Amino acid sequence: MKPKPNSTPKPERALPAAKWVPIFDAAGIAPPAPGDAKTPHARAIKVGQWLSAKVGRETPVCIKGRHGKAVLRVIGVRSNEKRYYFEVTWDSVPPPEPSPPKAKTPKPKKKAKQSEENKAKAKPAGKHKHKAGGNDEEW
Repeated sequence: MKPKPNSTPKPERALPAAKWVPIFDAAGIAPPAPGDAKTPHARAIKVGQWLSAKVGRETPVCIKGRHGKAVLRVIGVRSNEKRYYFEVTWDSVPPPEPSPPKAKTPKPKKKAKQSEENKAKAKPAGKHKHKAGGNDEEW
């Protein structure tokens, strides 16, 4: 199915079937007939077949108290490769998260100004406090 006209495909988030295999494994989802798919390539094919059958289906989702609908979308890339992603439409505006209390940070202390008397006595700061390395001979 084609995406809705007002939605924009997200090719940077779309994944080929081979990249969905670890996601399926982590979620404990196995495509039908996983015994037939012994190699990683065969597993990717099975996952791709399973995903392509589910394109365009809408399902309700709830994440952190926010409700919406997710639709599996597909983007055709080169050489008949397909990439899949979920298009999520939220029902409501996210609930405002309470902001953490601000910690009071101490204000930086201001340097005391030199008095006019001390300015005259102050020596200009040199680049180095110590003599540069080398021998102690004077030329």
